[in-house]
Order: sequence, then C-alpha cells, then structure tokens
Amino acid sequence: MRKGQKLTFKTPWKIIKEAKELEIYKEYNELIKEPGAMATAVDTHLAGKYGFGSETTIWVIRRRVEKRLKEEEESKS
Repeated sequence: MRKGQKLTFKTPWKIIKEAKELEIYKEYNELIKEPGAMATAVDTHLAGKYGFGSETTIWVIRRRVEKRLKEEEESKS
C-alpha cells in the first residue's frame, strides 16, 4: 500500500453494486452521445432497463460514479 492510500474493505455486494453502477454510467455516456439524444429520455430508458422506479435514480448513480472515479484518480496522484 502506498503512503496516503486508503485501505478499503468491500463486501461482495458492494463490489457487484459498484460494477453495475459503472455499467449504467458508461451506457448513459454512450447513449447521450447519439445525435438528438435527450438526457430525460436516456434516463427513462435506463431506469426501465435496470428496473428502477424513478429516472432520478439514474442521475444519482451517475453522480456517485463520477465522485468515485474522481476520488480514485486523485488517490493515484
């Protein structure tokens, strides 16, 4: 372990959850690149695909993944 690096213990559930959230994040970014794609429509599509009752859940997941990726990038520096 490098100096200043956090020691993190994750349960198998947490690892699976983070992987699923990263998959959703990447899929959102791919879909939103399409010409004419609207964020609300993409959120609605993904919420339905992954069985969420609210499009807001997709937004929350994207923010959580962005934060996690930023923290991981900062910890590498």
